[in-house]
Amino acid sequence: MAALLALFLRRTVCCHLVVMSNPHPRSAGVTAAATFAILGGVFALYLWGNLFLALLDAPPDAQGKFLYQTHTLAFLLVTIVPSTLIALGVWTGIGLFQLRSWARIAALTLASMALAFCLLIIAFRPFETFFISDKFISPAESLKQLLAIGFILMLLPVSIWWLFFFRSEGVKTQFLAADSSGALQEQSVADKS
Repeated sequence: MAALLALFLRRTVCCHLVVMSNPHPRSAGVTAAATFAILGGVFALYLWGNLFLALLDAPPDAQGKFLYQTHTLAFLLVTIVPSTLIALGVWTGIGLFQLRSWARIAALTLASMALAFCLLIIAFRPFETFFISDKFISPAESLKQLLAIGFILMLLPVSIWWLFFFRSEGVKTQFLAADSSGALQEQSVADKS
């Protein structure tokens, strides 16, 4: 009985090791970037969802109209733009895990947009971003300052890292090797059928 169990386990483990081998392994940097993209997307979805629900639950004004009825265009922008960026971030992370070349280009594009966003915050709100005022400010202004500092601390280092990292030759080689092997596998499947 023990011999049959050992034989079964040896065949099962060996079979899985052969199937799970990866001819083009990812570097730790690509794996970290993909993980960060997916986790960042999930965290952003949580924050955006809370903001979106707060906008939906806002009480009506004096005429009985809700926020989405009085400010339709702004509401649509708050609905569509963040959800699209979150979906692109998660989609890019999945593509980075699979070493797709479009995911590397999408990561460069997202990093460029994040860097531009951070630089615009610094350019248009330099004093409010970096210096905390000693005098009393309103809670709304304090929240704006906290959000600006948070966005810069989160996005600026990651965007600079991604811009340099995904343009390096070693990373480009990983994505090109994965694409060429994927094309060969698709061609061999087409030849067999």
